Amino acid sequence: MTPLTLLFALAFLVSVDVRILAPVLPSISLSLGSTAGTVGLAMTTYTLAYGTGQLVYGPLSDRFGRLAVARAAGLGFSVCAALSALALTTQQFLAIRLAAGACAGAVIPLTLVFIGDTVPYERRQVVIGRFSVITSAALAFSASIGGTVAYLVSWRAMLLGYGLVALIPVGLMWRLEAARPPGAKEGGGRFVDFLGDRRAQFVYAGVFLEGFLLWGGVTYLGSFGTARHGLDQFAVGLLIAVFGVGTMAGGSLMGRIRRRASEAALAAAGGLLMGVAFLALVPRWPLATFAASMALLGAGFVALHTTLQLRGTEIGGAAARGKAFSLFAFSLFTGMSAGTAILGRLVDVGRYDVLFAVVGVGLIGVGLATALAPRRPG
Repeated sequence: MTPLTLLFALAFLVSVDVRILAPVLPSISLSLGSTAGTVGLAMTTYTLAYGTGQLVYGPLSDRFGRLAVARAAGLGFSVCAALSALALTTQQFLAIRLAAGACAGAVIPLTLVFIGDTVPYERRQVVIGRFSVITSAALAFSASIGGTVAYLVSWRAMLLGYGLVALIPVGLMWRLEAARPPGAKEGGGRFVDFLGDRRAQFVYAGVFLEGFLLWGGVTYLGSFGTARHGLDQFAVGLLIAVFGVGTMAGGSLMGRIRRRASEAALAAAGGLLMGVAFLALVPRWPLATFAASMALLGAGFVALHTTLQLRGTEIGGAAARGKAFSLFAFSLFTGMSAGTAILGRLVDVGRYDVLFAVVGVGLIGVGLATALAPRRPG
């Protein structure tokens, strides 16, 4: 198997792990003699470790190679997933999930960096689009996978199961040569160098704003569906899952789309589609509009986000691509956290109309700014 295939397989399992706890929190809290809110901190600590770890793994991969760092982190992820299934107390569970998040955070960014190393720029967005299909499918099905296994067997079997499955791609990676990037001994550039590059600034600012607006808005779609349409959690989950379907459809068609549309046009179209999707939620349209908006949102996301990822893989060049892309991932996670916190104030006062208007107009602006920005950061 090729290195990229193994990285895709490991990234799928990591993506499943990101969301898999949500449907089984009641079972875990009951088993550990705790509350769902307390056990839910495992998701917070996981995300925190996942996001901040980016700044460590990027530089390490520049020095020791993408595969070397990814397989070591993948081994840690596998061990932590299995150990979390054996936790006897809430404190043990939280600590192990923190470590799992720290290890998991290496896989997806380094897969994108590896794509940047090995795929020519002209074909790279197509490969990134295929990768988005893998991660979107995992996120879309993680809740159902987790809920089914936990219901039929137990949450411990669920965690232990995919922890052991992760050993397969990790083990095969250890049989591959982990070549170091050119210029690894020199260490490439510094963080301050990338932050001072005007073209790189467009990329980092773009992905921060995308994370702030998109994920800040998506976070509250469930409460919106309940407040506006009176939907239960199951119905809301099905509607939001259409977002993943739209992302998978857009990613699978990326090759055809790129043959007909330029990189800039794709970015502008992605921002426009996401903006229209949110703006369509402002009027009191029938419920079918919600489903259609989720499909548009997914298609728009893959168009704009893969463009930003494409440009992010060019920052720093071969010698410092990992370090430079770690800032890309960190910017995304920072934007997601800030957007959820700040936009939540509008939700608290019931102003979903203002929330979606701000997010919709903002995403259209991000798409246009990305389309007009310098193409290839140096």
